[in-house]
Amino acid sequence: MIIAKQTVVKTYKLGPRAKLTMRSLTSVALALAGITLSSNNFATPTDNSGAIANLGEQIDSWSKGQFGAPDVYSFSIQDRRLKVPKCAKFTFSTSTSLTKPRSAFMVKASCLDNDWSRFIRAKATAKLSTEVALISVLTPNKIIEAGKRVTAQDIEVTQLPPNRTPQGSISSLKPSAQWFSLRTMRPGHIITRNDLAEPREVLVVTRALPAGTLLTAKAVRIEQRAANVPRDALTSTANLANLAASKLLHPGDILRKRDLIKGKLIRRGEKVALLSQGLSYAISSEVVALEDGFLGEQVRLLNTESQRRVSAIVTGPSRAKTLATKW
Repeated sequence: MIIAKQTVVKTYKLGPRAKLTMRSLTSVALALAGITLSSNNFATPTDNSGAIANLGEQIDSWSKGQFGAPDVYSFSIQDRRLKVPKCAKFTFSTSTSLTKPRSAFMVKASCLDNDWSRFIRAKATAKLSTEVALISVLTPNKIIEAGKRVTAQDIEVTQLPPNRTPQGSISSLKPSAQWFSLRTMRPGHIITRNDLAEPREVLVVTRALPAGTLLTAKAVRIEQRAANVPRDALTSTANLANLAASKLLHPGDILRKRDLIKGKLIRRGEKVALLSQGLSYAISSEVVALEDGFLGEQVRLLNTESQRRVSAIVTGPSRAKTLATKW
């Protein structure tokens, strides 16, 4: 006689209030398969505080090695959502450059034994702001007009954090150097390299010179200027002879090459000293110019006594020589 075995499968229905999480379903499935899930690698809720404390000690030690002082940054590890493994040695890294102080950045904490890593936020403490970040800068203690010399009595030293310090700021001035302001600076302005310049010696007009006026040594002087100095500013009185102003020049103007033209050395109607000279004679006479003349040009002159007209070469202010005259 053959007896058949019948397998009875019981089906259980969950009530509407029953809840199954993914973790519980996974545990049931593993248990049915004979696999036990071990939690020895991660801290349980009762000892997670000890693992966090271990992480805190190690990250503080890493921070001290990076910045040379403790408590420069605080780290956000006191979070109930942060599950920290039991790890003898954590490693830390960051993609942020630490050459300059920062208010906050992210640190990657890793444990190779458990293949675990998390990003932890680092926030600067007050110690960073007061001891690391401040930079010495110079500011005027009174209004300094453009072009005026800047002395040690005109400035003072103050300290600012890097985010308020402009590029090119200056922390000190050499006492032996002479500096002039390129622009008007008021108290509170942060002095930079673009605000100062060393002076140059230039020619400055001493009196009003109408257009066409011949330049003389008394019409200019040498001064030291730093502000608004043009590139073609003249720096020497050499080669100014027989040159004239091309426009009206005012006292205090810096003399430029474009301000000069060939001077009109002889003007129509003025008296001219005419030199006639040969191998054995030299005669000087006074004549009247019939036209204007520049240096080296040929002009017509009139001898008022003989009413004779002659041609001569302009040699200087109100001076000329006859064409036959040799130098």
